[in-house]
Amino acid sequence: MSNVSANTRRLADRSAAQAKSAFDKTGAATAEETRRAEQSALTAFRAAQECYLKMLDMAHDNTVAGFDLARELASVQTPSEFVEVCAARTRESYETFSEQAKELSELVQKMATSTTQPLTNGLTSPFRVA
Repeated sequence: MSNVSANTRRLADRSAAQAKSAFDKTGAATAEETRRAEQSALTAFRAAQECYLKMLDMAHDNTVAGFDLARELASVQTPSEFVEVCAARTRESYETFSEQAKELSELVQKMATSTTQPLTNGLTSPFRVA
């Protein structure tokens, strides 16, 4: 009977050790994923801040361009000069808008990639560890 009791005790000890090991691995994986989520959130915040500052710069540039146009239009002498100024500024505005849209698109794409990368790199690691 004591032989059965010793075997049962060893089995229980082994099971407890395996459970503790699995718990420790799961805890470590959870801590790592928490770190990745925090890193991702911080990256998203910084990228949003960069995007916001870029949009402020663009708004400033567009406001200055608007005042420049008003100044230029105030000094025209003939209807044909008015049309020339409007046509030239319209072309410039379209080019500026296209460039600004491209810059913002690249910035947002960079933001999305850099924000999700810490999460996607370790997405399956908790399952491998546990």
